[in-house]
Amino acid sequence: MTFNYSRRQVVAWVIGCWMMSSAIAGCTDTTTRSQAEATSPSPETVTASTPTPTASPNLPKLAGVQEWAEIVKGGSVQRLTFSNDGKLLYQDKVLLPEIPVSYVSNGDITYAQRLIISDSSPSGRFNIVKACEGTTNESGLCWSVYLVDRQAETAQKVDIAKYGGLNWVQWTTDERYALFAESMEGVSWFVALDLQTKEAKMFEQTAASADLSSFKWTGDRTFEANLLCGEGTNCTEPLFRGNISTLFAQ
Repeated sequence: MTFNYSRRQVVAWVIGCWMMSSAIAGCTDTTTRSQAEATSPSPETVTASTPTPTASPNLPKLAGVQEWAEIVKGGSVQRLTFSNDGKLLYQDKVLLPEIPVSYVSNGDITYAQRLIISDSSPSGRFNIVKACEGTTNESGLCWSVYLVDRQAETAQKVDIAKYGGLNWVQWTTDERYALFAESMEGVSWFVALDLQTKEAKMFEQTAASADLSSFKWTGDRTFEANLLCGEGTNCTEPLFRGNISTLFAQ
């Protein structure tokens, strides 16, 4: 077999091979870059997943329990600041020069290292602030509760159940009362706080744990909530119904 290529044909053949190799390499490089871009997080994704200093990874995730804001010293939320020297401020006004959490018989006092703060009441006047012994749920209890009155620029300690209640509060329409809940060992208690006198009273315990996500006001001073049994299903027990006016008349 005889090969009879001219010099021009050989050159053309070499150039064609080179162009085809470049095209294949380019396609391979494009495919590789596309796959890398598809699996690498964008800057926006990285930023969004990075927790802020006031993030609250330790708050409970129980059904119906509200996600209150959490701050440590130096943090601020809703114009409330927990200063580095342990004060509670509303804007520039000192509400609490120190925030005690626990007392012991020898006179020692444990001061707050973390604050958990509710959303404000519907009018924006009140907040509930829970003071914690440690910087995480595992390092101390959060059983010291304070009522912040933005209008009066005060913060006053209030007694809510034995351990300060869950991170949950409901306000009557006129904001005369705040309603709290405590739950343990399969039962719940509702606690009503008179926001004028700061007196708190507790309803009788429920027959089972209250389903706080089902809570609703049925009147200016009355409310109801479903109960839970077993694997989070509704009990055959009747609804729990409470009347704040009747409770405080006792």
